[in-house]
Amino acid sequence: MIRHVFKIVRNSWKIFCGIFIEQAVVFVVLMLVVVSVFGILYKIYSPGLLNTDNTVSFGYMLSEINDNTGEVDKRVDILIDNLKKLDCVVGITQSMAMIPYMRTNAWYDSVRIDGKIYRVNYKGAEEEAYKVFCPDVVEGKWLTDDRLEDGSFACVVTKQLVDELQWSQAIGHKFFMGRNDLTVVGVISGIKHQVLLASEPTVIMPCNAMGYNNMFRELCARVYPGREKEFIMAYYKEFQRLIPVQEAQPFAMDMKFAKGASYNTALVYIMLQAVPTIFLFVFAFIGTFGLFMQNSERRAREYALRLALGATPRRLLEFVMLESVVVTLLACLPGVLLSVFIYEYTLPEWIGVCVTILVMVVFSMLSTWYPAYRVTKVNPAVTLK
Repeated sequence: MIRHVFKIVRNSWKIFCGIFIEQAVVFVVLMLVVVSVFGILYKIYSPGLLNTDNTVSFGYMLSEINDNTGEVDKRVDILIDNLKKLDCVVGITQSMAMIPYMRTNAWYDSVRIDGKIYRVNYKGAEEEAYKVFCPDVVEGKWLTDDRLEDGSFACVVTKQLVDELQWSQAIGHKFFMGRNDLTVVGVISGIKHQVLLASEPTVIMPCNAMGYNNMFRELCARVYPGREKEFIMAYYKEFQRLIPVQEAQPFAMDMKFAKGASYNTALVYIMLQAVPTIFLFVFAFIGTFGLFMQNSERRAREYALRLALGATPRRLLEFVMLESVVVTLLACLPGVLLSVFIYEYTLPEWIGVCVTILVMVVFSMLSTWYPAYRVTKVNPAVTLK
């Protein structure tokens, strides 16, 4: 039957020309949107998003650097020790550029490894960060605050950096970054700066190796579920007790709000593409339905003759719908060829193109079913008069 359908479509190309052009355009537009959406979803669910459930980001910003700066730092250390004693606290850590959603830009630097220079994302962390952020360590262990026996600092790298350097064994590798000798003690699956940003080649070193910022302290606490507000109120109260307001300005934020805002941005990106496409799809469905209805009426005598020669209604229904699917698949070919030139066929792109083809086939079958059903109800005796 398929060979016969191809022959019918080839010999009647003028009849199917309008349907072919319309579906080819719809396929290209739909493919671009679907691949883009799958690309966004791939970024969202790619490894590297730190666990910020039940966490609070807090810290302070100094009004200015003066003779009291060192005293403020000492009092903040006392404040942190006091907060760790609260029964709602699981752990508190200081970090540098590690807390996600806090800033739009990551920190970058050049590092020489194995005689080559690489641009990497770098972050500062503490040993306690493992308890707070729960990073996915796939090899080795998390870093420690103290120097190693050889005098170097422990560091953790992402799998993306390991893959770029083509290391078969990352643990134990040494390199120089900034003013420090670093030794890799662990590899994590990734670390993402924002929901829509993929994990990059990254080096995470102890904060005391990077040096602390005199103007700003970036802290994060993991608390027991539902006790975020309790911790924030305790922090502000303790801060006001220990540190004069004119010396520093405190801040605290429940990380679920920062995470929600980042996910909302991703949702907006998807909706901006999906909503216009849905309208296009509806109008295309109406147009294709009308074209198939017109085509079935124009070929009523042909279908009546098939029924008169012994074709069953079910067989005729399958024939008409198969004819529609063949036209749709042929209409997809220009778009598939275009995708070869504009995509590298990564996993989300490959899935997006395949899903688009599947959607177009379902779209074709739905828009053809009723016209095909009407064809099976043709009365050969009346139609062939």
